Amino acid sequence: MSFWKAAFVTYENRHNPHIAIHKNGCNQIEKNGGTGEGKYRGFSDYEDANDYAKTTELPIKICSFCLK
Repeated sequence: MSFWKAAFVTYENRHNPHIAIHKNGCNQIEKNGGTGEGKYRGFSDYEDANDYAKTTELPIKICSFCLK
């Protein structure tokens, strides 16, 4: 069960440079309890998540588990 209220979640990690976009509830987010080295942000739709990801200037990864 997801604790996110948003439809999409980004995981931003500057230590291991990348930003990943996930659907809410993706087990790749929740496998560590939603905690880690990076920052998480929720978005109402994919376009908003992707637009934000572009602003970070990090390599963007689209989750291959939830966004095939």
